[in-house]
Amino acid sequence: MSLSSTTTKPSSPFELQPLVEFTRTINSSFDIDFILNNILFTLMGKLRFTRGMILLREDGDNFRVAKVKGIHEIKENEYLKISPEPDLEITVSSIDDKQFPWLTSICGSGITHMLDLTVRNKLIGIVCLGKRYGDKEFSPSEEIFFRSLVNISATAIEKTSILEELKTANRNLDSRIQELNTLFEMSKEFGAVIQRDQLVKVLVFSLLGHLGTNRYLIAVKNNDSAEVIASRLPVKEVKQSVLLDLLICEKPEIVADNKDLFEPDTHRCLNEYDIAIIVPMTIQGITRGVMLLGKRMAGVPYSVKDLEFLSSLGNLAMISLENIRLFEETLEKQRLEEELKIAHEIQRGLLPKSLPGIENYQIAAKTIASKQVGGDYFDMVQLDDHRYLLVIADVAGKGTPAALLMSNLQATIRALAPLDITIADATARVNDLIYDNTSADKFITFFWAILDTKENTLKYVNAGHNPPYYLKADSTVHRLDKGGMILGVLKSVVTYEHEVISLQPGDIVVMFTDGISEAMNSQNEEFGEEELEKILRTHAPEPAKSILDRVIQSVQEYADPTNQSDDITALVLKTM
Repeated sequence: MSLSSTTTKPSSPFELQPLVEFTRTINSSFDIDFILNNILFTLMGKLRFTRGMILLREDGDNFRVAKVKGIHEIKENEYLKISPEPDLEITVSSIDDKQFPWLTSICGSGITHMLDLTVRNKLIGIVCLGKRYGDKEFSPSEEIFFRSLVNISATAIEKTSILEELKTANRNLDSRIQELNTLFEMSKEFGAVIQRDQLVKVLVFSLLGHLGTNRYLIAVKNNDSAEVIASRLPVKEVKQSVLLDLLICEKPEIVADNKDLFEPDTHRCLNEYDIAIIVPMTIQGITRGVMLLGKRMAGVPYSVKDLEFLSSLGNLAMISLENIRLFEETLEKQRLEEELKIAHEIQRGLLPKSLPGIENYQIAAKTIASKQVGGDYFDMVQLDDHRYLLVIADVAGKGTPAALLMSNLQATIRALAPLDITIADATARVNDLIYDNTSADKFITFFWAILDTKENTLKYVNAGHNPPYYLKADSTVHRLDKGGMILGVLKSVVTYEHEVISLQPGDIVVMFTDGISEAMNSQNEEFGEEELEKILRTHAPEPAKSILDRVIQSVQEYADPTNQSDDITALVLKTM
């Protein structure tokens, strides 16, 4: 909508003074109700209109009746669809109501004058006014006053709308930050618990406190059956068929909106138990458990944010539950055998069994444990269809304590990976979690990076780990050393640095632990990083797996094979 006539300024001080006062008044407040009231009161008072209303665009063709004075046919907060849009003149009679049928309802309420509220050629609303006392026509100065006041009003309304959008965005941001803080605190709570019953209690207390529901059921997969680990339902037992049907759920669901999602018997039971939402508990996208939650005691419905929070919380809990389950199974199978053997099994369970194939990239990784189980760790997590998280770390110490600390590190990494935070901020969170939950003699050297196969970049943070080698196709060598302090030594007081490198065909990145560079021969001489760099330069043209094999073979031939002093771990990434 646009005005076809030219707006000029009032010509006399008498006409200008009301506009100045009006501008000062509406710009003194950010309250949209106050502004709209003043617009109508000023127009109706100065120009003697009998009735008026203001329509504000919500989205597309939908306009909301934001303020009404003297009109009984149309109520505030009703919605009108205005399409097509005319070029509005002041008098409604100049508009063809056959071409614009929406005018019928407006004119039927006694509206005779309309003018658009426009900012930067964008229609944000319409001012509608009824007959003037005495049916007087506008004088030239009155028309100028009308148009000027409406233009001033449009700017004030737009300013207030932008402020409200900023307030809403800030509230949403504060809410997200609070949820992240809560999840972070819960990850610390989960990470500190090594018994399933205790972890379930922490999870239940969190659900009750955060949501205010007193009806719940938590079940996990146990081979081909479902095991209920916590329940507060009005029945002693839930059918296995119902639980197994629920365990196929892949995302949070509101029961009332998904009547056809489950078997009829399952849906009948959900209604009978008064279950409002279903939240799957997943690991690497596979549902391993499910939370059934009843309605809130306050009667407030579950929001999308609630479902997102519960999904993250459930996944955190499931990772910890799974780690606890693996740990307890190992203890049961080995019947409290020697500590190092148990730790060895735990550590093997943490490492990926295979690496995904990536177009235009070669990735090879290998770890060889020493006689005493240590804390070497590597992992690869697919974040989406073109981003992958690569991790390598070394925990100080040996045996079960090192393996358990690495287990908590893995759980933390996999919980933080899906969250929308930077890799530098995520490193600080991992550091603070390790610091809060370990003794002073426990720390981790840590390196992780995000490989973006779409942009062909590698964004990394190095937390005190041996700087990986970056061999470019032109034979230059760089070390990836940007980052910060070792994990678990101090609270994060300085932001971790990150660096982004652009990968070209033929570039190679080699990550390794100190079991390679510090491997000892029979004369107690170290293998050294100079020798490692020499091997990498020599075999750079070969495939990633061949480079990895050459490094491992060279280290084993150099070191005393009967006395491997530390774990040997390396990961090679090559761009094709």
